[in-house]
Amino acid sequence: MIEVVDAAAARVMLAAGRLRCPSCGGVLRPWGHSRDRAVVAATGSIRVRLDRVRCRGCGATHVVLPAELVARRSYALPVIATALVAAAGGAGCGAVAAPLGVPAATVRSWLRRARSNAEQLYRLGVQTIVALDQDLLPTTPRTTMLGHALDALTAAAVATMRRLRPDQPAQLWPVINVLTRGRLLAPAGSP
Repeated sequence: MIEVVDAAAARVMLAAGRLRCPSCGGVLRPWGHSRDRAVVAATGSIRVRLDRVRCRGCGATHVVLPAELVARRSYALPVIATALVAAAGGAGCGAVAAPLGVPAATVRSWLRRARSNAEQLYRLGVQTIVALDQDLLPTTPRTTMLGHALDALTAAAVATMRRLRPDQPAQLWPVINVLTRGRLLAPAGSP
């Protein structure tokens, strides 16, 4: 899986031979598409068909995943992000799920995974901030580790955008998704 903030720019890089394999660094080339699937976004259900690529060096295949989507989830990133932010603010599963139109059990599983991974996400955010712009280190105390993690990841996304694209505004959650390599809801300890 290759997470990209800008899918159109990734296609241009792919066509120019500038998109590299995360496994070996070889040149990637187009290799068809994934199967069509439905994803629930804030505006309703959408159909997505992702680009597949293959490495000329090692032969590995990868799916290019726009950062607005989360790997192996049938809900788009804005829906999941809204749930995480509300939970970090102290809201319970039912209170988070109802306005989103998502089953409470689904939100509960997202929150369980995010909370179990919160310390790793916090460390990743702080390490990124320290490497890019120490002035952005969050100082607001939070009552939960998830709140600390989201603050750190938000600051890390701001630092990343200032470094890579200072003249272009970007939505923070897609950048956070790329920074975490799509692992916002990964089980704790997974690579």
